[in-house]
Amino acid sequence: MKVARKKPAAPTPSTHAVIFMGAGALSMMVAEKRGSELRVLDVLSQPLELAHDVFGGNVISRETMDRCVHIVRGYNDLLSEYRQAGEVQVRLLASNILLDVRNMDVFVNRLQSSCGLYLEVMDDGEMTRLLYLHMQQMLSRSQDMQKKRVLVLHVGPGNTRLLLFDKGRITYYARYRMGAHRTGEAIRDSDAGGPEQECALIREHIRGVIEQLRHDSEEAGAEEPDALVVFGQDLRTIESPLLHGDSIPPEALNALVESIAATPPAQRLERFREDYASVVSLLPSAVIYQAVAREFAPRGVMFPTEDNPHSFLRSLMPAEQADQALEAEVIHFSQLLANRYRADRSHGQQVRRLCTLLFDQLGELHQLTPHDRLLLQVAAILHEVGTYINPKQHHHHSQYIILNSEIFGLSRHDAELVGLLARYHRHSAPSTSDRSYAELGQQDRLRVQKLAALLRVADAMERAHERRVTTFTARISNRRIELLVPGIRDLTLENLALRGKADLFTDIFGLDIVLVTAAPPLGGTGE
Repeated sequence: MKVARKKPAAPTPSTHAVIFMGAGALSMMVAEKRGSELRVLDVLSQPLELAHDVFGGNVISRETMDRCVHIVRGYNDLLSEYRQAGEVQVRLLASNILLDVRNMDVFVNRLQSSCGLYLEVMDDGEMTRLLYLHMQQMLSRSQDMQKKRVLVLHVGPGNTRLLLFDKGRITYYARYRMGAHRTGEAIRDSDAGGPEQECALIREHIRGVIEQLRHDSEEAGAEEPDALVVFGQDLRTIESPLLHGDSIPPEALNALVESIAATPPAQRLERFREDYASVVSLLPSAVIYQAVAREFAPRGVMFPTEDNPHSFLRSLMPAEQADQALEAEVIHFSQLLANRYRADRSHGQQVRRLCTLLFDQLGELHQLTPHDRLLLQVAAILHEVGTYINPKQHHHHSQYIILNSEIFGLSRHDAELVGLLARYHRHSAPSTSDRSYAELGQQDRLRVQKLAALLRVADAMERAHERRVTTFTARISNRRIELLVPGIRDLTLENLALRGKADLFTDIFGLDIVLVTAAPPLGGTGE
């Protein structure tokens, strides 16, 4: 008799809303999520001159706060209708241009007390992650692009990012304090006197950053790209006949800059059908695109067409993201950085493998997250880069290099934690006498202690740089952790190293740790 199989129950839908505070608008998307599918229900947007406050005085004015509260309350009123059908999960997010605003705490408290929502400010790592996901989607649609060197230029409101993809892999990444709104506000009150003078002011303002950009890319060995892909201010919105298709020659971009500049600022609102904040940043964006194109001389400049007009808001919704692919790129880029400072590649990779084994097998003990696992792996790869400066005190030099380098996919806070792990991989344990450690919150201090303890144990196992210990199985026995190592009878050297470096592990977890030769399987002869 055949038994009828029950169909799996359909996933229960959930409603989500993302309210995003950008440089020139405050927008909201409402969507229904069912499994991995996302159905957009509503999209709203209202203009907001946030960039003027941020880049004009680094303080959010009372008028801007009042407007934000008014808009968010209006969005909440709309969400109350959706709440009649069930719970709505709401996130209030803001562009990373707010990271350095002087009265940020006041602004966050005002929104929370007035609207009942906590404002999350996106960091640079999150913005880079979204850019990477956009680029991966584009590459997946083009076999031809996957075989080329593609320079990705993202000109945001306050920062510019460069990523060089070579055959689908990231080989270069850098971030600069040069953005469309930052530049527009810097020249806003200048008496340009005419189109040529306005462009000249912008080029003079960005000249130092462009020179630094060229120097950094040459030093890193970034070759000239086959194509320049631009994300940021979408020049197609100005409906210029110069823009046909996804790619234009650099000469057409030059003509487009001249066309925008030839239109007096007061007439750009009407001609280009943009809001005021977008018009202020339009010419700076185009000039930055032009300057980068001149430096790298690509064969074409591409403005990728978005499949969804609200793709950025959609990317902020909970969804199945390519986290594993992104983590692989973070590891890959960390290795590129280690190579630049001539760190021992085989040692770094071996310590990384041992760290990962420890992390995975002792999960119930340390209770850390997958993101902590990634930070530990990056620290393992980079913990000896400081030997490039001086082998003595190289743990201090490693921290310095990490803090002064761009690590693709990591936020500034992540980089600070990785720097501390490199700092504490040898000698003294984490201490509040170290200002960079003392300034962390209690939870982050505990994370650093746990991760540093694991890194020190892994580094001790690879003390001789000979890759003797390649695998082990951890077990807890009589208030100590035994790492059962197959194939090695004499572990004296490694255990001596552990005695000097496992003190932090014992202090944090209350267990001694020791390497033990694993018994050969029944019928085996061992070595």
